[in-house]
Amino acid sequence: MILMLAGLPAYGQSGSDLAATSPAQPSTPSSPLDGNWYIAGNRQERKFPVLSTYLKVDGTQIIGHGYVQAACPDDSRNGAGGNVSLQGEIAPDGVFTLRNGPQNTIHVEISGQVPAERATTWSGKYTLTGDISRKCSSYRQTNSFTATLFAPLNGTFSGLLNDPKSHTAKFSITIKQGDATSRILKDGRVHFYLPLTATIQVKGSSCFSHGFADPLTYSTHGSLPSRFSTLGGDALDLWFAMDDESQLTLIAVFAEPGESALSVLNARVIGGKCDHQSFTGMLRQR
Repeated sequence: MILMLAGLPAYGQSGSDLAATSPAQPSTPSSPLDGNWYIAGNRQERKFPVLSTYLKVDGTQIIGHGYVQAACPDDSRNGAGGNVSLQGEIAPDGVFTLRNGPQNTIHVEISGQVPAERATTWSGKYTLTGDISRKCSSYRQTNSFTATLFAPLNGTFSGLLNDPKSHTAKFSITIKQGDATSRILKDGRVHFYLPLTATIQVKGSSCFSHGFADPLTYSTHGSLPSRFSTLGGDALDLWFAMDDESQLTLIAVFAEPGESALSVLNARVIGGKCDHQSFTGMLRQR
């Protein structure tokens, strides 16, 4: 996968927003739209665009955190993608439209209607536009879809990851998805998210061999506080406290909607003797 990942800001963990917030808040009343939704695409089969999002309804407001990846129609190796934050409001008749901010490289618009109680799908239409590469500066894609729920992310993923100097290490990550929750950020906004906890084993690194992505286990570690690890759509943001007192931040996406593998876009070391080292590659579910 050689698509550019540019222009779309991270949705949850910029700096220390989730590192120093209030305790988890009680959940708001549930809505049929609440959940982690697959909307379109398949990276493994190179079917673009790929679009997915976690949605939470708060009153009449809808908040979404997900991932979008667009490709030029005649060249799937050129395009752009990244995290996307969405907001919208539900009208009295149940119709809604979600949009991201105008500063993003890809402008996302998702429209639909709130489904019936206990529904596991809902239908809508998406429109993606933007200057995603020099080969398709006027990109526009519109299509209808039926959103389906992702299965909860629980399992062990293993494989070899490489750094730019061709060093290889074997990574094994066991991940568990928690219940949807919320926290109040420093600026007073409520942030809804799907929490992840994980353990990691590494063979082939001269700096560390294991770590934890669990803020309850590591409230602080070394010079940096432990961040909260999250899932939004098919995008994972994991923060590991490693045994050499460094941190490893791992950003990955599902290789395909069935969650059989994780495509690691960047696993970057912060602190310690391996500071700034980074890895990419594929981890497959065991």
